[in-house]
Amino acid sequence: MVGGQQNKKMKKILIFNIVFIFVIIIFLEFIVKYFELSNLKGIEKGLINTDNQIHKMIPGASGILYDKKVFIDENGFRVPSKFFSYSKENNSIFIIGDSTTFGNGVKEENTFVGQLRTNFENLNFLNSSVPGYNLRHYKHNFKIINDFDNIIKIIYFITLNDVYEKKSVKEFNNKKKFFFNIDLVNNLNIFFRNKSYLFTYFVGITTDPSKRYFQNVLNFYKNKDISKLDNYLRMLKTLSLKKNIDLEIIILPYEYQTRKCTNDDLIPQKKIKNILQNLAIDFLDYTDYFCNFNKPKTLFYKFDPMHLSREGHSLVYNLLKGKI
Repeated sequence: MVGGQQNKKMKKILIFNIVFIFVIIIFLEFIVKYFELSNLKGIEKGLINTDNQIHKMIPGASGILYDKKVFIDENGFRVPSKFFSYSKENNSIFIIGDSTTFGNGVKEENTFVGQLRTNFENLNFLNSSVPGYNLRHYKHNFKIINDFDNIIKIIYFITLNDVYEKKSVKEFNNKKKFFFNIDLVNNLNIFFRNKSYLFTYFVGITTDPSKRYFQNVLNFYKNKDISKLDNYLRMLKTLSLKKNIDLEIIILPYEYQTRKCTNDDLIPQKKIKNILQNLAIDFLDYTDYFCNFNKPKTLFYKFDPMHLSREGHSLVYNLLKGKI
């Protein structure tokens, strides 16, 4: 009898502790979200088609990407709303980039492309950027550019990891490691990044993902050949000259670089600029503007190596608007 009472008492204590821990987690989740201490990083299914070697945004799709509703037009370009349409009378500026230029985590109208769209109503802005894109994928844009007759300018926003040339966004979720299958860990990571502000905050403060990602990029530029970037830029210049389209290249920094802006950390920009100068391609390196900003960390999505915050997009827009 005494043993039965003790077991009931232990069960009550266990249940109470579980409920208490659950309440604490929910409370902390609310606090982190309310004070915007972190951001979600998930991509809803039905936005990106990964069935082919070159993944693409699904034309006409809409859904949640990095905690924000996004809309994709019939061309696969990001637009402000489901029923957005371009003016047939306007000339167009073609935007090339990856998730940074796509505007992960920021409403379209607050991205630098969206701000250009709002303030230059006499132009169409065709944002062909796709999360996970790099040199392998950008070549696909040549056919798209040839399909439009009214493009007067191409702006390619270089993110430092463009040189990686991964085949598909699927590769990020299909890596194997010795001793265990990483798929389960990846799936859990993807789930919590998509659902929990507390999880992304905890990972951010304990692992410094910005530093980790940048060190990988820096090692690549120090030890690997980036001639494929040279080849791509040559082809892009040839296409622009053939179609009589202006070409502009914009270089964007990683968050970790802006903490100290040392010469060693800026090796990627130096190598990229050397290629652009040899090819006589017009370019602008925005790294110094980020480095000289009062609080450069605020220009980036929280605990993120390269995606821009709303403030970061505004900075880029203000630098861009004089060039349009």
